[in-house]
Amino acid sequence: MEMNGQIANASDVAFTVRSYEAGIMNHVTLPTLCNYMQEAAGISAARLGWGIQALQSEGLTWMLSRLRVSVQRYVPWGETVTVRTWPSGVKGRLIAKRCFLGLDDKGMELFRASSEWLYVDMAAQKIAKLPETFADLVPAGTPDFELPEIGGKFAHLPSVDGSADILTRHSDLDFNDHVNNVHYVEWMLESVNCGVGDIDIVFRQAAKAGESLVSEFCADGEKMLHAIRRPSDGATLATASMVSLKEVGA
Repeated sequence: MEMNGQIANASDVAFTVRSYEAGIMNHVTLPTLCNYMQEAAGISAARLGWGIQALQSEGLTWMLSRLRVSVQRYVPWGETVTVRTWPSGVKGRLIAKRCFLGLDDKGMELFRASSEWLYVDMAAQKIAKLPETFADLVPAGTPDFELPEIGGKFAHLPSVDGSADILTRHSDLDFNDHVNNVHYVEWMLESVNCGVGDIDIVFRQAAKAGESLVSEFCADGEKMLHAIRRPSDGATLATASMVSLKEVGA
């Protein structure tokens, strides 16, 4: 599937799949695609004057609160993935939306994703209202993906089929001095033995280095439900639902 035409304020960022970004099937992994999207989002935001470094100089930052990805195909090592991304709207005054489209070297669609970001006051550690000028980045007619609802937002797992203990590391931290969102995806994938076609992940609380966490999962029909918890205070840090992809490669 191709998406033709110009998209306002869109940026294209190309990545070549490295050997260390490929899994045992020699294809790019889902965490790698999430890293590509994170990098493309940062580049796009900086070009538009809303980059994280500029925000942090004013005591503000972006934090990812939800990511929904639908993958059609995972390309092999050595191929190019171009990530097209653009600000796609707002939800109220607190959430900025951003879309992603992954394309192969022929311009054919590999994946599409939608994301929600919080504008955060770093000192107060509270969500701040988006400036009214942010809406100027999303003119009328800007596409905003409506991906299938697979139910990543829930309070508790209905049951626990398995779990794994996690100790967070300093190397897991990002610009915001919190565990980077992609690590939550990696921890959840420890229980999945196939390629993921769709994922809906909700980030609820941040983890710091040196914390003991547990990754739990259960089967729910054709879906796998996941939760990352912090046993010390019972907090749920992230929840997700995943659906498998029938074919990983081309």
